[in-house]
Amino acid sequence: MKQLAQVFTSIFGAEHLDNESARNRQIHREWDRQRAQASSPAEREEIDAIFSRNL
Repeated sequence: MKQLAQVFTSIFGAEHLDNESARNRQIHREWDRQRAQASSPAEREEIDAIFSRNL
């Protein structure tokens, strides 16, 4: 059982990211969350403009 856990960790959990990549992934996750909560296309465009300036 321990070997199976190590295999899953090596496949799915051992992704090493540098700080810049981790920051970009975090920004994109929050961007997607905010876009999903937008109530209109205009609001979605404003969210896109705000987040795109940070990248």
